[in-house]
Amino acid sequence: MPYKHWFVSRQKRQLTTILPALFAYHDVCVGKEWTRDLQLDFEDVLGGRNITRHGKLRSREEDRGGGGTRTLFKQMKDLGLVFHQVIEKRINGKVKKAKVCRLTLIGEKIVSGDMKFVEALRLQLQRYQYPSAASWSGSGEVDHNFHVHPFQFIFRLLRDPRLDNRLTMQEMHGIVIHKATSDSKDVYENVVSCIVESRHTLNYEFIPDTKTKTYSDVANTLFNYINITQYIDRGLQYISVRSGKENAVDQFIEESPSFILRPDLSENYLRRYGRGLVAMDRRNFDHEDVASQKQLREKRIYQEYLLIALKTPIKEITTDIIEEISNNTGIDEKIVEDFLRLNHSEGNIDDFFASYRDLASMLKSNPRDRQAIARQFEEATCEIFKKIFCMRAEHIGSKGTTPDVFVESEEEEYCGIIDNKAYHKGYSLNGAHKRVMIDEYIPKYKQYVKTEFPLAFFTYISGSFGKRINSGITDII
Repeated sequence: MPYKHWFVSRQKRQLTTILPALFAYHDVCVGKEWTRDLQLDFEDVLGGRNITRHGKLRSREEDRGGGGTRTLFKQMKDLGLVFHQVIEKRINGKVKKAKVCRLTLIGEKIVSGDMKFVEALRLQLQRYQYPSAASWSGSGEVDHNFHVHPFQFIFRLLRDPRLDNRLTMQEMHGIVIHKATSDSKDVYENVVSCIVESRHTLNYEFIPDTKTKTYSDVANTLFNYINITQYIDRGLQYISVRSGKENAVDQFIEESPSFILRPDLSENYLRRYGRGLVAMDRRNFDHEDVASQKQLREKRIYQEYLLIALKTPIKEITTDIIEEISNNTGIDEKIVEDFLRLNHSEGNIDDFFASYRDLASMLKSNPRDRQAIARQFEEATCEIFKKIFCMRAEHIGSKGTTPDVFVESEEEEYCGIIDNKAYHKGYSLNGAHKRVMIDEYIPKYKQYVKTEFPLAFFTYISGSFGKRINSGITDII
């Protein structure tokens, strides 16, 4: 039975992880037939690059491996980045159909460095629609009566003053994903009136969630997806348009958005959806040009550059960036430097902050993942203060009962301490955290690092904060 609500594939909730997965797909799969063996090869590479976990050995031996890989492919397909080209081949005198792995035009633009990942995802989310090739049939099928651009619809709600320019998680999973069946004005007004009524009626009957929290998961994934635009702020169980991004959101919303027809024709649909900034994908894969060694080398440099950009803010091309890429690729430093300075001298801040915001709103995960993500969050914070604020920054969170990050301005002669809080739900200062800041971190700050400067500030950094954060900060002050 098809879903009677919006649905999105979510092998990876954090969309920034799609970027290294797309590189892996390009390296392993493009131009090859999509078979079980190729799926397992793809799975091996994803596991080796810490993008996904390996399937269990027994499952792989029993021909049940690659399930997570197939879901990841479906997510990339859902975003219009990849597709399968159906070809006919003759085997033992019989004609059989085979699926060959391809990148869409916008997928190629991302991999080749002609379009930044965040910019590409903004375009794809703007065009995202139901019905689509990914939601037309199979396990993720959405009822064909849905004719709506979901992310444009969400932004329309966020720009509506009747809703105080915000949307809660409960409104999303209890109203919007069910009732927003089209882009029409009548449907939109009905959704708005339901939300307004729910805010003024104590016992408003939201559509109840399933036992497995399907609707909540879908709503949360949609919020994670729209977060990649960098146009929203995410509070505790709600989203709103970030101050200063109102014009960008208004440009995202189209007055009469067009639909791509025939989503049942998957290849045709995806080539149109993933066409990027051109009118049509006119590629003929039967007459492909073999890329030159120079092109392949430059593509490899750019891929490594983007992976670094997810971990550290790049304001300009520096020697450490050049050396790291050269070491990781084996390409001469002079070649790396010439390519980057010619093509990417402006640096790359957007992709880093997309990744940083993901880390700041850590998702539910097992303890091993949670610890690793928390450390990445702390290290990324160090990089912000080093690269953007040009301060001395040191990660000290692994030294016992200490704040996570120490920063110092030698020019202004002051220092500060930072505690990172990567919480799935908004962070509120509890009594224990207040006591440790008052009794340990602030009075003992000179014990953590060598500094002669006075402590000017303490701060907490999190993806969102609970209602008690202000009173907690005041208590410490």
